[in-house]
This record gives sequence, C-alpha cells and structure tokens, in this order.
Amino acid sequence: MPITKRQEQEQSANVGLCQSCAHSRKITSAHDSVFYLCQLGFTDPAFPKYPRLPVLTCAGFTPVLTQC
Repeated sequence: MPITKRQEQEQSANVGLCQSCAHSRKITSAHDSVFYLCQLGFTDPAFPKYPRLPVLTCAGFTPVLTQC
C-alpha cells in the first residue's frame, strides 16, 4: 500500500534530519518496526548508531544529494 503525501510529511516530522541525511540508513525489522541507523556511529563514538528520534540538530548531518 503506497503512502500518502500526508503520511510522508508526518513520518519526516517524526524522524527529523535522519530522513534526509546521507549517513542514515532506514532499517525495518522482521516485525515491521522501523529504525534509523547512523553510519557515522561506526567510526565516531560521538554519534549514536541508533539515535533517539526526532533528530532536530546534528553536527554530522549531510543532506542527500539528489539529481534532477
């Protein structure tokens, strides 16, 4: 079932910066729980691997580059 524009906006608000960060990876468990993995956490202990959401500020935030 595709998500609606409203659901997408609500999800973005619940996740914060991780939704559009190049270092973030969305992980879905076998029970359909969704987590956001911060890949900076593998090399820098200042970044938690699974941050509390929503992330509103982050020193490591790098926006995902999209091509037009």
